[in-house]
Amino acid sequence: MKRTKKIVGLSLFVLMILSTSVSCVMDRVSLFYIKNCTKDSLLINLSKSDTLEDWDFWGMQDAYVMPRSDTRGKDGAFTRAIIGSLAPPDFMISVDPYICQQYDTCYIYTIKWSVAKNYPMDVIRKKKLYDRRIVTKKDFHDHLLEYRYACPTSVSRDR
Repeated sequence: MKRTKKIVGLSLFVLMILSTSVSCVMDRVSLFYIKNCTKDSLLINLSKSDTLEDWDFWGMQDAYVMPRSDTRGKDGAFTRAIIGSLAPPDFMISVDPYICQQYDTCYIYTIKWSVAKNYPMDVIRKKKLYDRRIVTKKDFHDHLLEYRYACPTSVSRDR
């Protein structure tokens, strides 16, 4: 009898803990994805900024502000930018869903991998070796945006 009470008490305790932990989940975040539907490997960034940002800010949350005491330096900025933004053909990357929910308009920037690894950001901006697309939350169908536009490829290209 004591053993049965102990098992029932333990079972009720476990059920109470499980019920409490499940009921605390109030809001589920659904990620947004961008799929590279081109034949090139691309660096893809979703941003609230209407201008192409330095590598330091690629892949960072827009709410994140780099503190003055941050000593990471710029040497690894390109390497950090690649993490989470490099998309080979037919590959999807996840992006911050709050950017499109917080702002009416956001921007997708894409740079071909072959361009990004060979030219500094200043040259990429000056020669417009990137593609910028204006998007809204409505452009993400079932949380997915299929990117199908070609990016510029050549430094000698004049626009």
